[in-house]
Amino acid sequence: MKIIIERLEFLKRLRIIEKVITENKIRPIISCAYVETRGDKLFFCGTNLESTITTEMKCSEVIEGGKIVFQYQLVEEYLKELKDEVVTFIEKDGNLLIESSDSASEFSLMDASDFPKILVDENFSEKTEIFKIESQELANIFEKVKYAAALSSDNLAINCVKMENEKNRLKFITTDTYRLVYLEKELDEITEDIEVSIPLNTVESMTKLLRSIENTEIKFYFINKSIFFKMEDVLIVSRVIDMAFPNYKGILKNNNYDKKLTIKAEVFMKMLKRIIIFVRNNSESKYGATFQLNNGELKVNGVNEIAKINEELKVEYEGDNIRIALNTKFLADFIQNLDKEKEITLEFIASNNSVKIRENEVEEYIYILMPLALKD
Repeated sequence: MKIIIERLEFLKRLRIIEKVITENKIRPIISCAYVETRGDKLFFCGTNLESTITTEMKCSEVIEGGKIVFQYQLVEEYLKELKDEVVTFIEKDGNLLIESSDSASEFSLMDASDFPKILVDENFSEKTEIFKIESQELANIFEKVKYAAALSSDNLAINCVKMENEKNRLKFITTDTYRLVYLEKELDEITEDIEVSIPLNTVESMTKLLRSIENTEIKFYFINKSIFFKMEDVLIVSRVIDMAFPNYKGILKNNNYDKKLTIKAEVFMKMLKRIIIFVRNNSESKYGATFQLNNGELKVNGVNEIAKINEELKVEYEGDNIRIALNTKFLADFIQNLDKEKEITLEFIASNNSVKIRENEVEEYIYILMPLALKD
């Protein structure tokens, strides 16, 4: 390979694919960037085997085509410090030579033939997307739901974001069995029914990527048990989790809530932040605090080994008195995604039953939280 490229454009493409690359000590080549010439363009690929990101750029000149696999961190750091707008890449004797007007460097390469055979070559011009969505809108949705997914891959069925539709309403659901988030988004058109579970790692990588690029249109495809998020010059591919997701619909249909607290999101969030200071290192019940609603007054108590906090606030409350223990971090995770100027409602059944939280009168974004065991 011998090519002449624009340095900043190369760095831009490298930063796109590195969002999905993770360290892999068993197969070090997975921790590398794959680059090959395709006509007058340079194709980039990064993968963690679960999800893959590809992109491409136009070369200033392709003198000799080829493909290389390299550890991208040092290459990226070096290119950032060069002053030339255009640099030359040369593959020679298993090494990558990068030449500029006043600097030359050499990096070891890995055998490109050992890179996983996952390079995607679908002809999307012959396929119809299932739906379209703006990239920043999708990033917002992922950030509003992904925190409630199970972090461990020990239970893949919930280590994911569930995505399905009902007509033109696209639904996103996550749960770790202690809490559940439900969000729906109305789209202009969804051409066919979908029901897939997207691995959490894919969602995390996508969110980082979408936040780092300008807003653009994304087209979604589902082909041969893989999902494709296609932008103009970036493609994200992921496997799906082929395990049954919990029956969230039964949980959402629970109509037994007979107690309701209404409070401004900003007021409640500020209270939670103060309480979290005291309960985040509680050895018995990390982040746990006791909430008591009695005659229009909210009392919250939090303790740790060396300090305690008591909060009291007059609130709008309907229903019988209740005392319940809740995870304050889990509460804050959801409420920080709401409009701080809006009022929110917390609906209760009993001290050992779930709590339903949402913006007042809003059904498109709902949080279900299980209580903790009460301490005397």
